[in-house]
Amino acid sequence: MSRYNTFNHEKFRMQYHIIFSTKYRRKCLEPVKDDLLESMERAESLQDKWHIETMETDKDHMHFLIKSSPVCTPADIIHSLKQVSTYDMWKNHGDYMKRYYWSGKHYLWTRGYFISTIGDVSEKIVKNYIEGQG
Repeated sequence: MSRYNTFNHEKFRMQYHIIFSTKYRRKCLEPVKDDLLESMERAESLQDKWHIETMETDKDHMHFLIKSSPVCTPADIIHSLKQVSTYDMWKNHGDYMKRYYWSGKHYLWTRGYFISTIGDVSEKIVKNYIEGQG
């Protein structure tokens, strides 16, 4: 199996290690972890430009290893993940979320994020690192 993906006249290998944190670093993710992971998978299913290879939650942040096509920007990926998960968490766990974000605004994530291409670093090494974060 090739290390590269092909599509039409493109040949590529784009993988990102992405981390984003809860607003105010609130430690609120553990009790809703399963639903949050399901929500991230739902965000992935709404498109066909990127794929979550692995993801892990901690109390106040998430790690991802994501494969992407060149037509999708990292900002688009992150926007989609944050938007869908925030909507889902407030819809399904509104009373719980109000304990942490009581301003009336539906917060969950900070505006910022960390992203790094993994280059030629072994995918296995990055997956092991991410899976060791939970």
